[in-house]
Amino acid sequence: MSEPATVKPRNVAKTLLALVWIYGGRGIGLLWTLVLIHQLGIDDYGTYGMSVALNAIVGPSLDNSFTVRAIRESEERFVRERVTRFLVAFVLIAVGLSLIGEIYIVGFGLTVAGGEIALNVVKSRSARDGHPERVYRLDTARQCTGIAMGTAYLYLAPAPTLLGASLAYCTPYAVIIVAAAVTAGRHRPAMPGPPRLMAALTGEMLGTAAYLQGDVLLLGALTNSTTVGYYTLTWVAAAAVAAAGQSFGMTYHEALREGDGALSAGPPLRNTLGIAVIGGTLIFLIGVGLLISPAPTELAVAMMVMSGFAALRIVVSVFQVILFTQRRDVLRLTAAIGLVPFKLGLVAALSFAGAVGAAISTTITDGVLLLIFAYGLYWSKSKSKSKSEAKTNET
Repeated sequence: MSEPATVKPRNVAKTLLALVWIYGGRGIGLLWTLVLIHQLGIDDYGTYGMSVALNAIVGPSLDNSFTVRAIRESEERFVRERVTRFLVAFVLIAVGLSLIGEIYIVGFGLTVAGGEIALNVVKSRSARDGHPERVYRLDTARQCTGIAMGTAYLYLAPAPTLLGASLAYCTPYAVIIVAAAVTAGRHRPAMPGPPRLMAALTGEMLGTAAYLQGDVLLLGALTNSTTVGYYTLTWVAAAAVAAAGQSFGMTYHEALREGDGALSAGPPLRNTLGIAVIGGTLIFLIGVGLLISPAPTELAVAMMVMSGFAALRIVVSVFQVILFTQRRDVLRLTAAIGLVPFKLGLVAALSFAGAVGAAISTTITDGVLLLIFAYGLYWSKSKSKSKSEAKTNET
């Protein structure tokens, strides 16, 4: 099928607005990090970080089935599965609050995981209809409100504690869970697909978490905290730019769902590549700026290498959206899990090069991932079979 000749201006506008909200939220998040360290110390911040890491694994993994199917399923399935999504959020929050006083890392992690899933219930209609600017506006509003409450507690309480700050940070979830209940409405709950499909979608997110975060842990074990710091900084910068791909792809959710995932209904390839070139160039120029500044050479070179990752990740993010709507779940699961040992092996082999070696490993692996996705979209002959199997699984 041929793809559209031009991209619609509204898709560009939605993408740009989404990026404004994304970067605003990340800026506020950085300030929250500084406030926590200043008021509570690095040890408490480390404990907080471990809890956030738990949330980053548990929440997205449990929610991935709902996220993917909300994009591509019928209206009836969408509203029924949204009720179940709300119930999952409610249970996680209830369990988290019951544990937070005794087992902080688990309790806070589960509370935030449940709160974010509840927020996803509220955002689900906007995400389904392809409005990333609305999705990220709600994300940023929640983050700003929670951080404001937590910061007020840390500076006004006579003897602030990490538990108190965490509970203050979670106060917006009290409103969100009520809003999620109203949004879910009175529909008969339904599971997000049969067990086999749910396992595949959950496994995909677990594999993705290991794919994106495992290299940091391995690099820390093989090198030192300074090297990890350099690499993490380059990854955060590149990932922030790469968010443009996810936002751009999201603007086509509705068209792709109506077109059954047809390439002609999705983002034009040349526009996707154009955004990738712009994003990669931006990161490369940042690296050049660091190179001519007093910044460490290792950091500057790693940043320039990560420009390749930024460009590749933008295209990967767009391709992933199309694969969601084509129901190519097994392909994405296989790629997410299969590339983990490949990437970690590269990181280990190039660990002598520090942050630069890790950047090379990440860029090469994302290049392989892009080739796999491109093969699945443009050259694979098994599309009809995959769709037939998915239709069978729905019932």
